[in-house]
Order: sequence, then structure tokens, then C-alpha cells
Amino acid sequence: MREGRARRTRAHVVATAGKLFAARGYAGTSMRQIAAEAGVSLETVTQAGRKPQLLLAAFRAGFAGDPDAVDLDALAGPAGPADLPSVVARVAAGVRDSLPIWRAFTTAAAADAEVAAVRAELAVLRRAEIVERLSAAGLASEGASAGRLADAIGLITSHEAYDHLTTVCGWAHEEYVTWAALTIPAQLALDWPPG
Repeated sequence: MREGRARRTRAHVVATAGKLFAARGYAGTSMRQIAAEAGVSLETVTQAGRKPQLLLAAFRAGFAGDPDAVDLDALAGPAGPADLPSVVARVAAGVRDSLPIWRAFTTAAAADAEVAAVRAELAVLRRAEIVERLSAAGLASEGASAGRLADAIGLITSHEAYDHLTTVCGWAHEEYVTWAALTIPAQLALDWPPG
């Protein structure tokens, strides 16, 4: 019972932090502000994590619905053969839902070395995860060409691509999903050179 209450409190703190980071930015949000907005003590907030950890947890909660999610499985299901359009739609929904916190994350990474290191680690993990998912589905050979393919798919399904197409170009979310679901198979059909 106590463990469940602690999990709910942490989730509330993370959600509050995410809301503030998205609205005010990382630099414009203090731990005290998070505590005040969440209606908890500063100690409760610091028990939930340091500021960079709260930013990461808020991103994961927005993207995968779980502040402790460490891979795409929480969002897209386990690696292996899957219905690509439905996986793309789930990933796109996660990207859409986490876009405001990703913007805060990107801005913070430009000014804070610790956040930059966390963001770089996320990029490395995501690339490795895409390679693993492609291999598990039998869609890519091992080696450098699988990495290049993962880079292309990572770009297609990135927050930056989504933000550009939906915010800058005015595409509807559904148009982005359709484009990504058509573009990924085109990448799979290419003969990617090692590199």
C-alpha cells in the first residue's frame, strides 16, 4: 500500500514537472516551483529525482505513458514482426504527446551538460533499439547497413521531423502518420551500403 502511494506521488510529481518544463522551459522551472504546483514538499520532489531525472521521466511519461519506460516496448509492443502502420501510429502518438517536453529537453540540452549527456544517451539507445527491432522482424541484416537504416527510420519518426511537418508545414497528425508509414517501407527497400 505504501509502495503504491509512493508510485502515485512520484507520478504526480513527474507529471507536474513535465507540465511546468513544457510551459516555462527547463531553466525557468525550479524544484520549489514543482513542489508548490504539485502541492507537495520540496523533499518529496527531491525524492522523486533530481531536476535532469525529472525531465527525463516527464519525457518518458509523455512519450510512452510511463515515467520509467526505458524502451519502445511500452509504446510499440515487443520487437518482432508487427503491423507497421499500427506501430507507426502508436509511435507518432507518443511523439505528439511528448513534443512540448521534447522541446524543453532540447533547449535544456543546449545549456546544461548533464541534460545534454542524457539526451545523447537516449539517442544512442534509440538507434540500438531500432536496429534490434529491425533484426527481430527480419527486416535488416546485421552490421553497419542496419545502423544506417536505423538512422533513417529514427529521423522519420523523430520529434524534429514530426514538429517540422505538423507545426511548420501545417500537416495534420494523420497526414504525418500516413507519410511515415509509407516512407519507412521505402527505406527498407533500399540497398543500404555499410558505413
